[in-house]
Parts: sequence; C-alpha cells; structure tokens
Amino acid sequence: MSHNDTTLWQANRAFYSRSWADGAVLYDAASGDTHHLTLLALQILRLLQNDPYTLPALSARVLAAEANTPNQDTIEAIVLNLNALRLIEPILL
Repeated sequence: MSHNDTTLWQANRAFYSRSWADGAVLYDAASGDTHHLTLLALQILRLLQNDPYTLPALSARVLAAEANTPNQDTIEAIVLNLNALRLIEPILL
C-alpha cells in the first residue's frame, strides 16, 4: 500500500505504556504483545492517539516540540514501523 503526504495516520486503540529516560515499553492488550519503543516513537504514538495526522503535519508537530531535533525521514520511518507493528493505521477515505 502506498502512502503519500495526504494519508492520515491514527492509533487504532488504547495502549498501556511506561517510560524511562532511555526508552519505553508498551503493552498492547488487544494482541498481548509488549514492545520496546524509543521515547520519540512513544511520543508519536501518543500524538496519534489524540488526533490523526499526515506525515508532514506530524513532523512539524514533533520537530517543534523535540529538543533533540529528529529529521522528517526518522519520523516517517517510525510511523511506518508503528504501522508494521499494527499499532497505528492509515485512515482510508
């Protein structure tokens, strides 16, 4: 499936998470899976739980708030990885 700059991404359910200074764990009650995430990946997932975002809008939001300025390619890679883990999904319009 091809995704472009107008694809909206959203978290598809609630998750339980715990974070520390060097990373986070996330428990997916729907699948029973536990995932180790970077703090940036958890931040992106939390944003997508609140509102759907396109990649450009998500990147702008993260880049404005993140002190360790990641680049847009990193944010896109995280979104695609979260999608591969079935933690987020594109909204089909």
